Amino acid sequence: MSNASDQPPENQTVQDRLASLRHLAQAFPKEQREDVMLELDDLSTDLANNTDGSSLQTLQQRLKRLAAIAMMARMFATNNQQVIEEFASNLVELTKATKIEVGLDPND
Repeated sequence: MSNASDQPPENQTVQDRLASLRHLAQAFPKEQREDVMLELDDLSTDLANNTDGSSLQTLQQRLKRLAAIAMMARMFATNNQQVIEEFASNLVELTKATKIEVGLDPND
C-alpha cells in the first residue's frame, strides 16, 4: 500500500495533500500541532462544501493561517526543522492544487 506522500506531486489529489499535511503536522510542537490539525480539519470541510466558490475568502484565510502556524513552528521548534519545511512546501503545493491564490509560493 503506498502512502500519498510517495506519489509524485502532480498525481496527488487535494485529499492526498491534506492527509500528507496531517501526517507532517505530527512533528510540530504541541501547541502548533493542535492549531494545525484544527485548521486542516476546517479546511478539509470547507473545501468539500465549497462547490460554488462562495467561500473563497475563507479558504484563503485558512491557508494563510496554516502558513503562519508553520512559520511560528519553525521559529520555536528545536528539532524537526526539515519536517516543518516539508509541511510548508506541501502547503504551497496544496494551494496550487486548489488554485486558490494566497501568495505562499516563495518563488513568486
